[in-house]
Amino acid sequence: MAKKEDEEVKEKNEPKNIHEISYVDEKGWAVKRQSSSKVIKYFPTKLEAMEYVLKVSENQKTHVVVHLKNGKFQKFENAVRALNYAKESPDD
Repeated sequence: MAKKEDEEVKEKNEPKNIHEISYVDEKGWAVKRQSSSKVIKYFPTKLEAMEYVLKVSENQKTHVVVHLKNGKFQKFENAVRALNYAKESPDD
């Protein structure tokens, strides 16, 4: 019985709805569901992908996972900070 309860707790703690941003060679930055192989949309810049995924994740109440260009994970807070910095910095 305890095993079944442990599995239920584990399922509750794991977010099922996750959007992911990753770089795809020659296509740009891809936004997709983590459990899916189908890409929702490609963007030429990571900042555009971040803006899009933040809107989608807010509407759908999902978590966001961000990858660096080399495939490693990026802290979500750092990605949001970079997005905000890019929005605030004046265009030259």
